[in-house]
Amino acid sequence: MDDDGSVIARRLAFFERELDRMGDAADDAEDELRLNPTDTAARRQLEAIYALAGKTWSQILELRARQPDRHAVIRYDRDADASAGRAWRQALG
Repeated sequence: MDDDGSVIARRLAFFERELDRMGDAADDAEDELRLNPTDTAARRQLEAIYALAGKTWSQILELRARQPDRHAVIRYDRDADASAGRAWRQALG
């Protein structure tokens, strides 16, 4: 994978990790909304998470389409060791 491909792969890893985190946040927000269905703040928070997750998913799809070797995707592994935290920060660069 060339430099462009490695940059795309790192960004994919970052976005996939963030999408996973948004899923956790959405689960929490959904629980809060179930406890109090009239809570407008919880509803707005959940809507914001869904909107951001949708945009993030679109970016993931766009990056996957631009990847030179489409099979060579780095996927986020939530059970990975602590060094995985550094990998997603590199995707910002």
